[in-house]
Order: sequence, then C-alpha cells, then structure tokens
Amino acid sequence: MQQGTILLVDDDVDFRSLVSTYLRRESFVVTEASTAGMARHEFGAGPVDLVLLDLGLPDADGFDLLRDLRSQRSVPVIMLTGKDTPMDRILGLELGADDYIGKPFELGELRARIRSVFRRDKGLTESEMATASEVLAFAGWTLDLTHRRLLDQSGQEVKLTGGEYDLLRVLAEHARRPLSRDQLLDLTRSRDWTPFDRSIDVLIGRLRKKLSDGGDGDLIKTVRNVGYTLSAEVKRRRVAADGAKGMPQAEAKPAS
Repeated sequence: MQQGTILLVDDDVDFRSLVSTYLRRESFVVTEASTAGMARHEFGAGPVDLVLLDLGLPDADGFDLLRDLRSQRSVPVIMLTGKDTPMDRILGLELGADDYIGKPFELGELRARIRSVFRRDKGLTESEMATASEVLAFAGWTLDLTHRRLLDQSGQEVKLTGGEYDLLRVLAEHARRPLSRDQLLDLTRSRDWTPFDRSIDVLIGRLRKKLSDGGDGDLIKTVRNVGYTLSAEVKRRRVAADGAKGMPQAEAKPAS
C-alpha cells in the first residue's frame, strides 16, 4: 500500500539515492530536489504529503526555504542536517518543522519518524495508519489508490481497466498541469513505447465516457499542441478502512 508522497531536498546525490531507494521500497512515492529552486518547483507541481529538508543547500538557506514552503500550505516537514545544534533545532521548530534528525542516521529511524509525523498530521492511530486507504477526490469522484478503484458520487464503483486506472491516477496526481502523450506514456507504463503509440488517446476516450465527461465541461481537457490535463481541483486524503467501502467522508486537503 502506498504510504504517501515525500519530497526529498538534499544536494548530496549519493545520499538522495540511498534514502529515496529505501523509502520507495517502503511503499512511499519519492520526488527529489537538489536545490531550493528545484524544491519550490516540485512542491508546486504535484502532491506532496511530507518534506525531508536538508538545511545545507547550495542556493539558499534551508530555514528560508522551510519558511517559504510552510507559508504556501501546511505540509509536514522533517529537517535533515549534519550540523545538529540546539539552536538549529529550536529555530527550525519555531518556523514550523515537525521533527528534526541529524546526519548520519539509521534509515529505520527515519522511517519511524516519518510514520510518527504522518500519524500526528492525519490524526490516525498506528493500526489505522496500517489499514487506511489513500484517495484522490475530484468533482464528486473518488479514486481509491489503495484498492485501485474509482467511486462515483454515490459511492458505487465504476469499473476501470488497469490502463484506465493508471492513466486517471497520473492525471489526478498532476491535476491542472498539461501532460504530453510522451509524459503520460512514461508515467503510466514501464515498457518501451514509440512516438507513434496512440494508446493514450484511446484510454482518454474511454475515461471521458466513464466519467460522463462531454461537452464544454470536460474534466479531461485537450490542451492544443501539448496533450491532456485533468481540469478539476483534486484533494488527497486518507480514510479508515471502513470509510473506503463507500464514498469517503473524511476531511480532505488539496493534492497540489
């Protein structure tokens, strides 16, 4: 089960590779950034549930970036640094960081701290965290990421093929961001493809029909000379296992 999306901000490429590989094995989605500029871009480009932030960045002070990210929206932040001093900890926590871990650290400790921050942020117990479903909600639809299914406004499941689900998930996770066919192919499948592969267009047509999506109010819009985009606002949330059986009622937050 996917545990959440993490933005890892650190200029050490070997460190990023080690941490991101480990977290992906633990079912987290990881986006990487080596500079404050890249971090700001990634933070605004897609869903982020938690930020792992190294304070020693080459192009900006980590505390300034922390202040900037927290001013945009309330996302948990765990600070990472090789200079573990009480003053740094105090300043970071005063700026809104949720936790602080000094380098070097055990990867298992990092995982435990991430899960602890998630539990506090989402108000879940340990058992609820293990069984909760993660969903993306938009325009009355609910895409259940845990069980790979789409629920309509009344909580009834709308059957999707594997390809349709993968494509809808990518569109929802990049809502209001136009994606080219090449990008969609890269993000939805692992096999090789050719520039003449038109399967994305076929899947888009199927999704539009299943979403009862027609006329000027298309949820999935065609962006001329670019590709496609999901035009609705998307909110990401976690709901207890019982809530996932029908349309979730838990409070939602924007996905991006």
